[in-house]
Amino acid sequence: MKITPRLKAAYEKEIISKLMNKLSVKNKHEVPKIDKIILNMGLGEDASDGKKIKSCIDDMSLITGQKPIITKFKKSISNFKTRKGSNAGVKVTLRGAKMYEFIDRLVNIALPRIKDFRGLPSKSVDISNNYSFGIKEHIIFPEVNFDKVDKIRGLDITIVTTSKNKEATIELLKEFNFPITNKKNWGFMAKKSSIQKNLKRIKLAKKFAKKREALKRIINNKKLDLSERFEAQLKLNKLPKNSSKIRIRNRCEVSGRPHGVYRKLKISRIALRDMASSGKIPGLTKSSW
Repeated sequence: MKITPRLKAAYEKEIISKLMNKLSVKNKHEVPKIDKIILNMGLGEDASDGKKIKSCIDDMSLITGQKPIITKFKKSISNFKTRKGSNAGVKVTLRGAKMYEFIDRLVNIALPRIKDFRGLPSKSVDISNNYSFGIKEHIIFPEVNFDKVDKIRGLDITIVTTSKNKEATIELLKEFNFPITNKKNWGFMAKKSSIQKNLKRIKLAKKFAKKREALKRIINNKKLDLSERFEAQLKLNKLPKNSSKIRIRNRCEVSGRPHGVYRKLKISRIALRDMASSGKIPGLTKSSW
């Protein structure tokens, strides 16, 4: 007797009716569904080593419950040191019951184990309305024994759907409890704690600006007595270190990122491009980036 996966039963009983209301679909056969899931693990330089390929096959078999196939390079590219027909990595395609069981384990067990996990971006839907994302460490799956792993590797997961637009794909995945966030990451948002620390430094710098300037004038005035200048230096040293302008980091006001920030605009290069492409900056076109 075959046991129906929990998520498959939930899709047939609850999710279809919910999606019909959300997407304004009258026929239940028009409701999008997950067709298959493709997992790919690239090996890079380790692809030529037979032992490492075997360990990757074993890990992928434990993760998916299905034996993977070894992928081959289709072209020879000298810059990437790849030769046509040589091993590239391992791949698994899941369908049916195994697919639903994998989704259940991925959403409820594996993804919450990622360090500093902030959700999956809603922008990862491609032209074919399929959702793709990467995992940096394959050891997030509890099936993999950490002690026996020779190297921590990454995974690419593609969820192939039958949806006709991007919105339908996102709604479908949300019904399967995928932690998809609608917030714009602006090329990886900075930590909130780092942004708050920088804001505190700006406030302190404004608060002690006049005091610091007055003390520096006394220190730099060579006409004054040396003891008076030394006393002013001691007072300056007692002020909070973060009250100095040097301690303030030049950060993007949109994302909080400290790198690639235009000082005049006070936003990062990535945020500028994203805002320009969505038409939020009048007069700025793609050719003028």
